[in-house]
Amino acid sequence: MAPRTIVSGSDGAALAVADFLANPTLIPTKLKKLLENQFIAEALLRNAGANTSGVFAYREGDPAFLADDIEELAEFGEITVSNAARGIPKVVFSTKRGKGIRVTLDMIRKNQIDDVNKQITALKNTFIRANDRAAKAIFNSVPSFPVSTAWDVANSRPRRDIADAIFEISQAAPTAEQGGSEDEGYEFAADTIVLNPALLPILMDNDDLLKVYRGNIADQNIAYIGALPETIHNLRVIVSKAWPADRALILERGTIGFYGDARPLTFTELYPEGNGPNGGPRETWRSDATQERGLALDQPQAGLWLTGLVTP
Repeated sequence: MAPRTIVSGSDGAALAVADFLANPTLIPTKLKKLLENQFIAEALLRNAGANTSGVFAYREGDPAFLADDIEELAEFGEITVSNAARGIPKVVFSTKRGKGIRVTLDMIRKNQIDDVNKQITALKNTFIRANDRAAKAIFNSVPSFPVSTAWDVANSRPRRDIADAIFEISQAAPTAEQGGSEDEGYEFAADTIVLNPALLPILMDNDDLLKVYRGNIADQNIAYIGALPETIHNLRVIVSKAWPADRALILERGTIGFYGDARPLTFTELYPEGNGPNGGPRETWRSDATQERGLALDQPQAGLWLTGLVTP
């Protein structure tokens, strides 16, 4: 018989609460599976690797060019060396987060599998929310760019607004005081747009987007298929409930910043909370989830907030 993957207490053969106790790795295994690739930081930032000290030193705004230009050389001319300018030195500290869930003896005796599954789902949702809130907070340093007309108003032009944001990001450059020169830029190229899901129906009903799907590609019309395309203006579309509903973030994914773990997301086996039989004096068993992560933007101008997307 082919093996079956069980990620829920109601999947496959009937699973009792007592089975979680008999196999203490079931709950942490399920939580790990549910939280894989769920954090917005991991989709937008590059992985800076492990750092057990929890202290991440970095520089903000490193220029993309050497301090000196390439020189023309005469025969026997000496090739000079140059150096790259450095951005502003900064440091960020990791933050440790954690939460546990319980299984009680009553849940086991009465086989309240639904209560256990609800706790697992709630822990997953809470961990995602906490991580996404932390990621959203660091993006406050990204510049903003107000759209000319809110997207939920007639005659708005979201495609033009997105194109303007892409242009602004491509033109970002260090000032002369920061080591830049007249024709020097950061060489950013936006490739991602992050939206709150509440904006999706507004965009799917916007004439400026719908008019693209006329003629021989009418069957691809987003109003017809009921979903946004995977890309808009060659920007990958990412949706996050943690994002504000009145703005969208456009950025070059991976370039804008980083995350690093002093302690990767870790789950404990189900263990009794107290000594003695039946889980101790409280008759409970628990599983804990912990994580220690630092996040920062070292190139905040690789992104841009489009603001004022909906009318107040």
